Formats: sequence, C-alpha cells, structure tokens
Amino acid sequence: MKTIITATNDALVATHIKVITAKTGSALMGTSKALLIEEAKRQMRNGVCHFIYLKKNGEVREAMGTLSKPVLNATLKGTGESPETWGCCYYHDVIKGSARSFRWQNLIAVLS
Repeated sequence: MKTIITATNDALVATHIKVITAKTGSALMGTSKALLIEEAKRQMRNGVCHFIYLKKNGEVREAMGTLSKPVLNATLKGTGESPETWGCCYYHDVIKGSARSFRWQNLIAVLS
C-alpha cells in the first residue's frame, strides 16, 4: 500500500514530531508517527479511517474514526481547549458512536 500525504500543516507536524520525540526518546519515531498521524487525519477528514493505537491502560484498540464536520458538530461538546494542546488526536468513533482520542505517540498503524 502506497501512502501519499498531499497537504500538511507544517507547524502542527513539527509540534507532533517534537512532542513524540520527547516522549519516546527517538527522532525517527517522532517523525514517522507524526506523518502517520497526518495520514490518519487526512483519511478521517475525507471519510472513515481504520487504525490501531495503544490505549492509556496498555490495551491495543482497533478503531474506525472520522473527522466529518456534520458528525463532529453533532457530538462535539466544546470545552474550549483542543486535545491537540495535550498531545492527543480527537476523532469520532463510528462503531461506538461517540468521541474518542488517542495520544500521538500511541498510534501504531493506519490500516486503510
């Protein structure tokens, strides 16, 4: 499978790299996971993305998520602070039907 990242927010990708590198101790891991996050977000903006991440409790979670604006507008609570400020990626879980998030460094794979 060939992954092509067409558009990125360079400042946000740089932030992802910096945070993930600091948490994992590896610049290579920081860069690769930041690009993986961008691909997952791109797919979620355009529909549904199938991905795997490690939950806070150590459990591996397989998810189907979206960042579709109509879906997010219906479920987003709006606390005023983006999960991006605490190193997390927010998404709407289409299987569970509710909001979820994962830590940037815990993304394992993008499957679709």
